[in-house]
Amino acid sequence: MAQTDWKTDVPLEERKRKLLAEGALFRIGIMQARGTVRANLTAESLAKGALSRIVGAVSSTFGAAFSGKRGGTLQSLSPLLIGGISLLSKRYLRKPLLYGTVISAGAAFAYYLTRREDRAQNAPEADDVDNNISTPDGE
Repeated sequence: MAQTDWKTDVPLEERKRKLLAEGALFRIGIMQARGTVRANLTAESLAKGALSRIVGAVSSTFGAAFSGKRGGTLQSLSPLLIGGISLLSKRYLRKPLLYGTVISAGAAFAYYLTRREDRAQNAPEADDVDNNISTPDGE
């Protein structure tokens, strides 16, 4: 069996110390990775991720239906329904999903109100422009 050059030049004790130091660094890296994963696997972060995936899937499904392309059939909607039912069955996700629903409904309602006010403000301006149009002489 062929040996590499560093094994013959480096004494056994130094190689052991080097390997032990590398192992300690590896264990520290693993512990940091575990901490990162635990921090990112909270119920709120899982709910946010699931909600963003559901919103993306729904928008792609219904976006195609409204643009005249292939619409949302029952076959394409069934994974969304199954995923939504399984999310609702988990107790720790109900509260974050409820908060997300309330916040998104509030945002949609606020958007609707601002659009409605903008239309109401722009409507009299359009009428004023029509009333100020001058007619040619003789008519």
